[in-house]
Amino acid sequence: MSSHNMSWIQYPSHVSTAVEDVIASQSIISRCVHVYVALFVPVSLVTGLFNLTTFIRGRARLGGLDMFLSDLTITNVLVTLLSLTAISRPDYLATTNLSCAILSFLSNICYFNAQYVQLAMLFVFLLQGSSSCLHTATSGAQRPALGLAAIGGCAFCSSLGVVALLGTSGKLYETTLCQVDPLTAWPEYETVKVSLGFGFALILKLAFFILLIVQLAWRAAPPQRDAASAHLVVLAVTLTTFVCRLLYNIALLQRARLKLQRDIGSPRDELLMNLAELVLFGESCVNSLATLFLHKPCRLALLNIPACFAQRCRRREASNSFSLKRVES
Repeated sequence: MSSHNMSWIQYPSHVSTAVEDVIASQSIISRCVHVYVALFVPVSLVTGLFNLTTFIRGRARLGGLDMFLSDLTITNVLVTLLSLTAISRPDYLATTNLSCAILSFLSNICYFNAQYVQLAMLFVFLLQGSSSCLHTATSGAQRPALGLAAIGGCAFCSSLGVVALLGTSGKLYETTLCQVDPLTAWPEYETVKVSLGFGFALILKLAFFILLIVQLAWRAAPPQRDAASAHLVVLAVTLTTFVCRLLYNIALLQRARLKLQRDIGSPRDELLMNLAELVLFGESCVNSLATLFLHKPCRLALLNIPACFAQRCRRREASNSFSLKRVES
């Protein structure tokens, strides 16, 4: 099929004769990458590792929501680490097709896993968000563990199916310019990824929210504090993911349309794709912050940091004063 011959496609910044547009778009993406690396990457890593440490320390009383959020936290940290491949923008990572496929496979696992975990959280903690269901979900560790294993399997299969559409199986060791969604992938790559990772999830989310509104309208008593806290963090993470992924999926569909028309697009189209990719990476930072400030165990651990430092300082002062008294005596 002619649509599967992607040898003609190139980045607009490499072949466009609109020099001013190329310089302007590259300047914008370079500045945005500097801001992302200087601000979002360290905040995402520090916040994610702090949340993960909190979950590990409280593993003895880890509930269903904690397990879902810990899985999401690990995914966010991995996404942040994978996003470091974009540091060289506006230049692209020069590597082999095999290495680029591995990068795409790993990033897609994180992409699908985060989406599927959020759908599971919506179902468990919103649709069935009564106190009894919340207690049932948090009392058994095996059910969330099995659920996360199933979600990981679905994410693995989805990523494998999407990467199979890269179209580079016959030239794995050829050099290419790489990003998490390779430019030379078949148009079906973008279409399937948007369908599995955004379109299908969006339909389910809309159905969940409609049922949630109906449930809240028929509920006589207000939800308990723990259930309300669970609702808040799940809603915050879900809405953040939707906002961050909306522009990204629009850019993917735009790129697929251009491929079907055998058009490489303009420097502005390339700029849109790069900015959308950075927004997608920034989702991990925002979700980690939402978990830190809205999830009760993480929030309490953050608030206890000054008290822990003060307690350690008192112990040091007490030990120093005791040693001075022994020396004086």
